[in-house]
Amino acid sequence: MTAGMIDEIFASVQGEGPWAGQRHIFVRFMGCDLRCSYCDTPEPVKVHAGEGQQQPCRAQVSAASFDREPVPNPIAPAVLTSLCSRLVLPGPSRPVVSLTGGEPLLHEVFLKEWLPSVHARFIIYLETSGIHHENMRHLAGLVDVVSMDIKLPSSTRERPRWEEHGTFLSAAGGPMLFVKAVVTRTTSDDDVDTAAQLIAQHDRRLTFVIQPAGGTFAPDPKDVLRFQHHALALLDDVRVLPQVHKVLGLP
Repeated sequence: MTAGMIDEIFASVQGEGPWAGQRHIFVRFMGCDLRCSYCDTPEPVKVHAGEGQQQPCRAQVSAASFDREPVPNPIAPAVLTSLCSRLVLPGPSRPVVSLTGGEPLLHEVFLKEWLPSVHARFIIYLETSGIHHENMRHLAGLVDVVSMDIKLPSSTRERPRWEEHGTFLSAAGGPMLFVKAVVTRTTSDDDVDTAAQLIAQHDRRLTFVIQPAGGTFAPDPKDVLRFQHHALALLDDVRVLPQVHKVLGLP
């Protein structure tokens, strides 16, 4: 049996993309292989899987309370199911579990074991950097929604990932898929145009979310509108959406 390295489990509203405002249960995995300049994830979450075993998971105790309790890492699949289940609100709708991080696809082996046991009960929503295409293929049929980032090099200050993103778009074509790109004060028109072209080559009907960074990374509003204008020349649905949970002061 595998076990997962998880930083926190909590209930809140989805703050990004076209599902913004919906109630989700968030499972934040540790480990990320990128270091985007604008990243707001605490550094301990970004350590490689296995390096943070002494750090317990902070798990919300119930849907009616903001209190959290420490749960030792790594966490077994059955324990994770229990920790998610206690955050489900009563009602007829099928609850959504959002896999976030870090990078959840670095935990592919754990997810392949855990997801079949919970997929019938939960809608599985995956937030990913959009570069681990082989891992995505291995989870085919176990994920319902994919929120795929396109990492614009002028925003991230990392090397271009266009080839990996193009391959990932094909690998993630089965589930409900949308694409998101964070734009900052350093984002270039060329990068936004390249991202739109990449999406259009796959399917111009995909929703493309332009997400302005906040704080010192925030872009000029005029630049954001220009980015959207350029992308709409190639795509049918381009939206500008902030991180709603931060506007509301929610986790």
